[in-house]
Amino acid sequence: MARISRDESNIYNRPKGTFIVNGRYVYMNTSNHYVSPEQKKVKGTRGYTGHDSKCIGVIADPNDPKARKFYANEAYLEMINATSKELPQPPKFADSVSAGFHCWVEAAAEQSGLQEALETAFGVDCSNLILDLATYMMSQKSAVMQHFPAWARNNALFSEDIANDTTLGKFIRDQISISKIKTFRDEWAKANLTEDGKIYLCYDSTNVNCSAQGVFIVQKGHAKDDPDLEQVNTDYVVRGSDGLPITYLHSPGSVADIMQAKEMIEFLGEMKKLTGKNLSLCMICDRGYISERNLKLMDGAGIDYILMLRTNFNLYKDMAEAAISEIRDERYLYKDDQSLRYGMTKDCVIYEGGPTCHAQIIWDLVRFETKNKAVRRQINKQRETLKKFIEKNQDKYFTAEELKWVPPYFDLELEEQAPQVDEESNADKSEARKKSDKATKKATFRIKSYSDNWPEINKEIQKSGLMILVTKETASVAETDEASAKRDCVEKAFAALKSHLGMDKIGVTTEEAMHGKGLVWFVASILRSLLFNKTSDLRENNKKDFTVPAIIDELEAIKGDRNLRTNKRQRRYSLTKRQREVLNKWGITEAIIDEKMVNIP
Repeated sequence: MARISRDESNIYNRPKGTFIVNGRYVYMNTSNHYVSPEQKKVKGTRGYTGHDSKCIGVIADPNDPKARKFYANEAYLEMINATSKELPQPPKFADSVSAGFHCWVEAAAEQSGLQEALETAFGVDCSNLILDLATYMMSQKSAVMQHFPAWARNNALFSEDIANDTTLGKFIRDQISISKIKTFRDEWAKANLTEDGKIYLCYDSTNVNCSAQGVFIVQKGHAKDDPDLEQVNTDYVVRGSDGLPITYLHSPGSVADIMQAKEMIEFLGEMKKLTGKNLSLCMICDRGYISERNLKLMDGAGIDYILMLRTNFNLYKDMAEAAISEIRDERYLYKDDQSLRYGMTKDCVIYEGGPTCHAQIIWDLVRFETKNKAVRRQINKQRETLKKFIEKNQDKYFTAEELKWVPPYFDLELEEQAPQVDEESNADKSEARKKSDKATKKATFRIKSYSDNWPEINKEIQKSGLMILVTKETASVAETDEASAKRDCVEKAFAALKSHLGMDKIGVTTEEAMHGKGLVWFVASILRSLLFNKTSDLRENNKKDFTVPAIIDELEAIKGDRNLRTNKRQRRYSLTKRQREVLNKWGITEAIIDEKMVNIP
């Protein structure tokens, strides 16, 4: 008889009909058969029903043969589903549990300092659950917490127990407080604002729709998809060198970009002091964040900036007007098969009393091809407006002041009539002065027709290829242009949050829960950035199999299966080449994974 495991996980209740042999062995009838009179050992006239039996284990307490508990052997474990009405209770975790991706999250969180920052702010138990929730978001591309328990049963966890959705709701609402979030933000930012040289920080915001009622932070704002939707604004600062999220904040949906930036600038200024280092920070911002107040804040905090001027700024209009005729003859930046760019530098002052900045004026062929159609449509619209005005006012005369609205893209053919007395100018004059002074007269004109001013039209169309970057840095146009291009990384962070981490909808009912869920999203975005950055060389030759979703799927395929006899877990399959290539980046060996599997309940 094979050795019987004598531990608590192998104790069962004796099925009905079992009997004890030799005071310890538990036997169970397995089948019935008829014994005819001829087959009986004792001669008689009647046959009877006989039984076949099999040993299914030993009693748990040899001193109490009537005890109902027994240790099962292999025969019982094989027949239990078919012969016993008493099935064992399901274990906390499934018999097959995914552990590969969990091992990666554990290594990435530890090596990056993420786990340390979380534990400093939230403690060990809360940090473990935050990492579990972030792992769930990455795995399922969802932030719907009702499905977390079902997922958790099939995956290795940092937490000891599987939290149900009610527990998760209370945790996100009550345990992830704003004060703890601030502690975490401070710790994480300080730990990652350490690069030598210039640290470029890309800053932008996005809005997330929310249908929660009675929550202050959920307000109507300027949603691109539907202005009637209520939303929450989410701001991220991402390190330009590698796209690592550095900090974030939430603000009411009605707050404009210019207002949002104040808190973020103040936070980065505070972090610059707390690090105790002479950091060289440079914020790369969208044009929506330019204001005199924000520029003064950055200047006061010693933070450099690269900002794109809005086209409706007077400074932009003046500089574009002066530059468009000479920029393509001034300096040649670079050229490739798809892009042709020219640039020149001019000094400027953005606000009165501010420092002298450098305006990097760039003309880009791709931008021109994208924007010039809109300029042409606008000019055509103005042409139609002028046509209708002329048709409606064929017999009317206007002063030069009244015709100032006509754009410079059109030359007017005018018919002048005799100057008219400006009665308004003479109204307050005495009769004597009216006689002695020459009456104030103004020339008036009738528009006979118009013609296109093609030099002005072409100049305006060419301006559509311009963009102006303003910076305090002393750098070439190419250097500023290259640094500004890094702002794309914050857009990618938002795209990942909404497409791969479930942030397209918030799904909370309280402001506290909104801040708590936002923290988990931020942690998940950090982990996703770490996974993406360190596997970049693997994508050089195989982009398809080493995307972030493909890597997560590959790692989740590493599973530990429960051995029903020993109740221990082990891998059934060896690691694939792709799995090893990814795990080696973090020094994760097969032995580490196997050790993790042994410890899963």
